[in-house]
Parts: sequence; C-alpha cells; structure tokens
Amino acid sequence: MARDTQETRRRLLDAARTEFAEHGLEGARVDRIAGAAGVNKERIYGHFGNKEQLFEAVLSAALTEAAELKPAAGLTDPAAYAAATFDFHRSNPHLIRLLMWESLQRQRISPEAAARRTRFYTEAAQRLVPPGTDDETARFVLYGILALATWAQALPIAGSMVFGGAPDPQDLRERIANAAAALVEPGQ
Repeated sequence: MARDTQETRRRLLDAARTEFAEHGLEGARVDRIAGAAGVNKERIYGHFGNKEQLFEAVLSAALTEAAELKPAAGLTDPAAYAAATFDFHRSNPHLIRLLMWESLQRQRISPEAAARRTRFYTEAAQRLVPPGTDDETARFVLYGILALATWAQALPIAGSMVFGGAPDPQDLRERIANAAAALVEPGQ
C-alpha cells in the first residue's frame, strides 16, 4: 500500500510539473493533472491539500533535483559553473518556467522555503569568489552568473533581438562562461 501511495505521489508530481510549467499556478487545472497522472483528482487534495501546496511541492522537488543533479553543484570555477548551469537549463527547461511562473503569480514564498534557498545560494556563491568575500557581494556575483547562464533559456527572443537572430548555443555558452569569469576577476 505504501508503495502505491509513493507511486501515486510521484505520478502526481510529474504530471503537475508539466502542467505548472506550461500553464502556471493560475492556469493549471487539477482535472488535467489528475488525468495525466491516471488518478482521481481527490488524490491531489489527499496528498497535497490544495493546488498552491501542490505547486510548492513541485517547485521544491524541481529545485532539489537541480541542486542534486546540476553538474555545477560544488564547482568553484565561475566559468565552469556558468557553463554547467547553462547546459543544465537547456536540458531541463521546466525549472526556469516554474520559477518564472512563481515570480509572475505568487506574491511571496514561505519563510522556510526562502531561508532554504538563501542558504543554498550563499554556499554556492562563496565557492565562486575569492576567500574573504562577504556574503552579500558573493550572492551578487552568483546572481549575475545565474542571470547570464539562464537568460537565454528564460527569454530566447531577447537573444534574437540582441544578436539579430538566434545565437549559436555553443558560442553563447562560451561567451557566458567568459563573462562569468570576468565578474569574479575583472579583466579576464
């Protein structure tokens, strides 16, 4: 029975990730999620409470997956971190979409989720900057690297406008990596 419950939960999270990435929190429909998962929609409420809590569970799972699977985890070289982040998001576009929907449709996140994210990013940031760099500066540098590495996937039309056409992904990846290195060591 517990195995069935875990399997149902996994199917619901998978179906909800697709639905939320495509339609956002407000546009997602529990009927479509339940149908895609092959369960009655009451299972959603039994496992997650409501659609907002399901969205939070999907986003939390996606962020955890990214933290565990992203090749950038543990890297100390800003260029390598930016390139790995770029590659990860090219292969996993759902995370950026979920984060964008969160930004557009939610006014706040839970204090616990905010604290977890801040701790994670502060630790990642400190690995990318010279020893002794204060946390605020380190987080600003990481924010710049993340912006460089994710913007092409988040808003591809902007790249077309800036470059006069879709940029070559490998060239863009290399330039993003070089720009990330320059954020940490100007003049590179």
